[in-house]
Amino acid sequence: MILRPFFMLLRGRLIFVIICSMLVVMAAFSATSAESFTDIGVFWGHFCGCPPEPSDVRFLLLSCTVIDFYMGVALGFWTSLGLNFAGAGMASGAAGSRPMGDTRFLLTRPIRRGSILLHQLAISAIALALIPALCYALLLGWLNLVHAPALAHLSAVLALIPSVAALGPQPSFIRLFAAAHLARFYLAAFSVGLCSYSVVTAMRWIGLSSNLWLRRIFILPLVLFIFSPMLIMMAGFATQPSLLLWVLLWPARNASLNFEPSSLGIALHFAFAGTLLCGCWRVLQRAEL
Repeated sequence: MILRPFFMLLRGRLIFVIICSMLVVMAAFSATSAESFTDIGVFWGHFCGCPPEPSDVRFLLLSCTVIDFYMGVALGFWTSLGLNFAGAGMASGAAGSRPMGDTRFLLTRPIRRGSILLHQLAISAIALALIPALCYALLLGWLNLVHAPALAHLSAVLALIPSVAALGPQPSFIRLFAAAHLARFYLAAFSVGLCSYSVVTAMRWIGLSSNLWLRRIFILPLVLFIFSPMLIMMAGFATQPSLLLWVLLWPARNASLNFEPSSLGIALHFAFAGTLLCGCWRVLQRAEL
């Protein structure tokens, strides 16, 4: 199997992101239906009885974006931080040019350099596309199996969306799925996750470039990049609505519940990710150990 060696390399991260994704899905469900995050009974027989609120809709629709964003960061990250910030030379054996986790190790393998980039991209893209959906499906399947009363609350939350409310009582899952624009939200989340993966991957591979300023530009903003979505959420979605719309494809706090990510925004995210990955390919072509 062509992807097997890279799957073995990423298996630890895949297990980590699966666990974290499931925890985020459970946390989003608890935020809408439980009295508190310690109210674990909401997953089978308890329900807070609270009325649906617009904030609940945003939690459900945007939780997937949070999952994919941090999944992209985790899957694109290197395994250690032995980075060379100060040294100008990148030749093998030069002072300060220590291996950066598996980054240099992969370049010593008898495989094409394009495979190093594309095979990891393929595994990460499949994970970004499937893991959030599987986590949601697992939660909904469990709630349906135990006949949890909070399951009806989720339908009531989505019914706050005007296009869903127009369907009438007890719509089928497919009609509810289409009316809530869940496919578009999921595609937007995937594009955001692919962007976060490509940015972190660029930070990783551009560390091999002989251009010192290029390495600094891509490495120094790492902490801000990783924590920016969490900081925006803590600010209450109200800060810089244009930044939310174009970077994370999130609506502002006062946006209509009929909001859906634009096709242009999603396309630009895919184009941005593709451009960065092409830049990584150029660096890989020229990198010398």
